[in-house]
Amino acid sequence: MINIIRKEPVIKKSIFIMMMSIIVIFSIFTVFQYNNLKNIYLEQENINKRVVGILVNKYPQQEVDIVKSIYKQDNRYLDLGAKTLDKYGYDNNYNMYENVNFKEHLKYFLVNNLTVFVIIIILVSFIVFNFTKYMYNRLLKVNSDIENIINNKYIAQEEFKEEGVFNRIYTDLNKLSRSLNLKISSLDKEKESIKELVTDISHQLKTPLASLKLYNTLLIEEELDDEDRIEFLKTNEMSINKLHNLIDSLVNISRLEASMINIKIENKSIKQTLIKAINSTVPKANQKNININIEDFEDVEIPHDTKWTEESIFNVLENAVKYSSENKDINVQVSETINFIRIDIKDNGIGIDKSEYNNIFKRFYRSEKVDDIEGSGIGLYLSRKILEKQGGNIIVSSQKEQGSKFSLFLTKV
Repeated sequence: MINIIRKEPVIKKSIFIMMMSIIVIFSIFTVFQYNNLKNIYLEQENINKRVVGILVNKYPQQEVDIVKSIYKQDNRYLDLGAKTLDKYGYDNNYNMYENVNFKEHLKYFLVNNLTVFVIIIILVSFIVFNFTKYMYNRLLKVNSDIENIINNKYIAQEEFKEEGVFNRIYTDLNKLSRSLNLKISSLDKEKESIKELVTDISHQLKTPLASLKLYNTLLIEEELDDEDRIEFLKTNEMSINKLHNLIDSLVNISRLEASMINIKIENKSIKQTLIKAINSTVPKANQKNININIEDFEDVEIPHDTKWTEESIFNVLENAVKYSSENKDINVQVSETINFIRIDIKDNGIGIDKSEYNNIFKRFYRSEKVDDIEGSGIGLYLSRKILEKQGGNIIVSSQKEQGSKFSLFLTKV
């Protein structure tokens, strides 16, 4: 309970006002009672004065004893006094309410107590009413803010200076609103991304499917010799392979973007990962008599996902082979910086215009200059995504007709 009072300023303020009010009321009540006792005392003094005056007037020689009997507590004559009063009707059965002085003091006492009681009732009612009103208005505000959050109309509150439960509620409402806005924004972006992806997939599938449909129709309806039939079948095979590769790449992209692919980062040899990627590229390189040369380097273990990092390196190497002429070389160099392992892959291909540096890493982007070369525009996009998932990056530098150099960065820690 004490902790609640300390943390909640509204309750703390209400209790403080109530305690101060009680102190003030008690002080006023004490003053009233003091005045009442003072009046009783003064009335008793007047009685003593009357009695002393009568006795001294009649027995002047006993003046000293008479005064002492008034102010000295001497109980020897109590019985005599009681008998005397009883003789004149002032015994124990005498009704004190018939005493004029008592009636006056009783009236004053009751009025004071009733006044104090009324003040306490009014004060407590005032505190309870204002506290209830304050809590009700705050709860209405919270209810309104929750409805606004539901309707996406909530405006974040400013920082609250006072502490307490409502401060925590508004802080949590701000956090909830920001979180929902971010999620809504993320969902909107994801929705747009899905629309773009569907459009891109549709565009990418149209060409090979149209080719398959055309050549399949020719194979069925036309009378072809064996040579033409084999040529058409080979063309269909190429379209099927293109579709297969495209679908595999699309599946990987969709899984990566939807966080369905779990990147498992482990401390593994970067040389082994690089060699696996190169070995996967060698068959296609051999078809064009292209040599892939790797400069020797000291192996190091770094945290990375071997499978997907190999995929990322392979995509870059495959592009280097694809866009290089026959009998060319591809050089691979590995260097180390404070925070990164850098893998440079340099080819002697057609090169890339500077205006396309950013575009080549976009999904499905293909330059008009390479339309005649088989490809889907997914490899570099996927490579960048894989590296970024691991805290790395990829950049390019190139000159037209002089080849390109792709630099892949992998974090060391």
